[in-house]
Amino acid sequence: MSHMASDYLDEEESGGEEQDQIMASSDSLKNHVKVAEENIVYDDGMKESLEPRFECPICLTWLRDPVLTSCGHKFCSQCIYTWLQKEGACCPVDSKPLKSESDLFRDLYTSREISQQRTPCPYQQFGCEIKVSPVDMETHINECTYKRTLPDLQNVYCPFKNVGCMETFSIEKDLYAHLEKNINIHLTMILKILPQISVSQNNINAIAAESKLWDPPPKSTSCMEKSEPSLEWQQLLKNLYERIVVLEQQNRELSITVSNQKTQLTTLQTSLRFNQEEMFLRSCNGVYIWRLHSFHEKLESMMNDSLKMFYSPGFYTSPNGYKICARINVSSKDPEFLSLLLHIMKSENDDGLDWPFNGTMYFVLVHPLNSERDIREITSSRPDLEAFRKPICELNKRSFGYTEFVRIRDLLEFLQNDCLTFRIEVCVYDKFRASNIISLEDIF
Repeated sequence: MSHMASDYLDEEESGGEEQDQIMASSDSLKNHVKVAEENIVYDDGMKESLEPRFECPICLTWLRDPVLTSCGHKFCSQCIYTWLQKEGACCPVDSKPLKSESDLFRDLYTSREISQQRTPCPYQQFGCEIKVSPVDMETHINECTYKRTLPDLQNVYCPFKNVGCMETFSIEKDLYAHLEKNINIHLTMILKILPQISVSQNNINAIAAESKLWDPPPKSTSCMEKSEPSLEWQQLLKNLYERIVVLEQQNRELSITVSNQKTQLTTLQTSLRFNQEEMFLRSCNGVYIWRLHSFHEKLESMMNDSLKMFYSPGFYTSPNGYKICARINVSSKDPEFLSLLLHIMKSENDDGLDWPFNGTMYFVLVHPLNSERDIREITSSRPDLEAFRKPICELNKRSFGYTEFVRIRDLLEFLQNDCLTFRIEVCVYDKFRASNIISLEDIF
């Protein structure tokens, strides 16, 4: 089943398309960044849980425009500034003195985290299925169509009407459910109008004088002893809270470290895989087994596109020898044949090698069941052809081999599990070694 080298030997030029295809890789993947969201399903008797790190210790609701204190605690901007307006004000958590000018910093990281959270609309029970960020909740409540369509027929107003909640209810059960479910929203409404309320100094003094009438009598020594455990518990709770903050920060740092180590491990695995493949291609000593998996798909693409070609990885004739790759495509002379050719590739060894390339090349199409039915061809290099000269670019544009190596219709018997196998052998002729052998023969 072999062909005559004189009939099928040919030198073929691969255009710009060939060089592009040998260097081509798979299409780039597009990365989609997704923001994780937490969805909580709750009954009428359950309130949506709020993570402690997003809760303001003053208003006990979502942090709004969060700020970070110098002692490491987070508050709503409006809450902490209102708190610090008191004379001799300090941190509500650990009682450390704070100055609004130097001890408060905007917490943009927490703001971004809160903006990525999603909570159900408080009018979910009336049919609103929208989930919005806590930052946008107030705007949504004012615009929610389910709020506007509620009946208003001699209903009872929400007790928080004076601070902005205009809900009305005809059933007492609905009112209680509303009050229980919207505690955070009502507190936020109160907090917003709090700075607008001004009380005269006289009224404050009168209230203070009246409150003294209700002060408890001085505690005895025994009462003081009983109150000591309460102080100890307060100190313990404060220490635990600070410890939680430290552990949370350490956990974030460890997460970042683990993520970086995973990235480094992936890079090392890729580098190791590449080095193993490179070592194999260098140590094959010019004998390369080329397996083309999913060959029917490759053949169909070559039949549909006459310029479509497939290249093998570059292999070496020796660890420091020539770098060569094989190529297959549908013959441009006769589309009923498959071409098999070789390209010399540029490598770091080229400056120490003899040029033009001088050697013998073996082309074998391997039969999966009977080696006697292999298709074998052998040919030698020709120094006058450009295909064997020292390559200037990554891939010599000139190739050398058989443009009509095998009929496409005969390939079926060479397929096993839709895989076609070629064996390429390249033997280099060493001028220096050959001349030494001749000299030794002359001596003896």
